[in-house]
Amino acid sequence: MGTALNALKMLDYFSNARPEIGLSHLARLSGLNKATALRHLRALEEFGLIEQNPMTKSYAIGPAALRLAALREIARPGIEDARQKMQAAMQVVGESLHLSLLEKTGLQTALVVETTQHSVRVSLDPSEMLPLNATASGLCMLSFGPAYLLEQLDQDVQARFTQATLTDPKLIKERVAKIRVSGWADSRGSYEEGVFGYAAPIFGIDQIALGTIAIAVPETRA
Repeated sequence: MGTALNALKMLDYFSNARPEIGLSHLARLSGLNKATALRHLRALEEFGLIEQNPMTKSYAIGPAALRLAALREIARPGIEDARQKMQAAMQVVGESLHLSLLEKTGLQTALVVETTQHSVRVSLDPSEMLPLNATASGLCMLSFGPAYLLEQLDQDVQARFTQATLTDPKLIKERVAKIRVSGWADSRGSYEEGVFGYAAPIFGIDQIALGTIAIAVPETRA
């Protein structure tokens, strides 16, 4: 089980900024020796989760990911419906929106709708994992999501992205208490300078947040 999990963890190193990664780079990123990294890559390649570029010998996400994503949408539909609602909301507010879903102790950006009304706008990476302590979406999830997220704050070191980032668990919990009263969260340049965010929770049937919907705004229009 540990070997399979370690192989699957290698998928997390792929992103918009790194759509293709070579063996040596993946070994450095994962901290594994090249032989172990290659063994994991071959297992993922056999299942179709990654594929190798025959020209560059680098690896990229494979076609099986599309099949699994389609099955996920069939089993738990909602992304296309969300896209339509977000498109309508974008026309009203004139800013970019993004929907994020909880994945363990982070937020996975599941859907991005960028504004078409401004040449200067916030662009979002649809493959990006959002930190809980630095974004409006993350603070919103800490406030309305599973209890273990807050408990984890005291165990992990919180990354700092700008001078406005909250890293002290005590201060984060004080902020969470206020968000629970207001029902929504905001961030002011705490993840990226010059970008403000406003987020609200998306609740599951158990009334615990499973994701967030957020608006990202340049500071000049915030």
